[in-house]
Amino acid sequence: MNKTLLYCFPYAGGSETIFYPWRKTLLPEIELRPVSYAGRGKRFHERCYAGMDEAVRDLYETVGAATGGRPYSFFGHSMGGLIAYELCRKIAEKGGSPPAHLFLSAVKAPDRIGGESFHSLPEDEFKKKLENLNGTPKEVLEDRGLMDLFLPIIRSDFKLMEEYRFAGGHERLNCPMTALYGEEDEIAHEEMLRWNSYTKGVFRLAGYPGDHFFIHRRRDAVVGLINETLVPR
Repeated sequence: MNKTLLYCFPYAGGSETIFYPWRKTLLPEIELRPVSYAGRGKRFHERCYAGMDEAVRDLYETVGAATGGRPYSFFGHSMGGLIAYELCRKIAEKGGSPPAHLFLSAVKAPDRIGGESFHSLPEDEFKKKLENLNGTPKEVLEDRGLMDLFLPIIRSDFKLMEEYRFAGGHERLNCPMTALYGEEDEIAHEEMLRWNSYTKGVFRLAGYPGDHFFIHRRRDAVVGLINETLVPR
């Protein structure tokens, strides 16, 4: 069976492992391919990305060239959503086939990114920011050894987002798009609706109970939406 490929892009500070539990509920027609960023997971020995351009160049080689002509889709959460969008633009620029579907989760549209600067905060203030975001386990925040490994990675990811600048004058992507959001997140309905102007395809909006990291507590519902979208019955 020629499965459709689902590339999943982690949020800031995350690695490909956050998507491993999805294998339990994805339909057999979908092949999960969690994306590995430089500097974490199985690529821990590599230097983290200096910025969005470097990330997109790297992932174009490791992801964009790996589809082998098979149907594929992208799912990106938060920072991962922005990277997935920019990678779609790169693939289009190079004359490649667009994804069958683009799922963008808890990320503002490109023209709304920026304006905040947290990556250079002193350690105590930065850790407080992470705690408020509710995305880093308390055990990690309180473990000195783990934080020594984790802080450079998450600071680098925040820097990537905070220094991102949208060039403007975008060409709409030629693929259907679904924008997902947590109903208690500050990036809610109105912000996610702006993505409608970034695609020529069908646009859909889906809200879930929860905060910025709703994809964990609402995992079955999110994966169910992906299943229904990519393998309609």
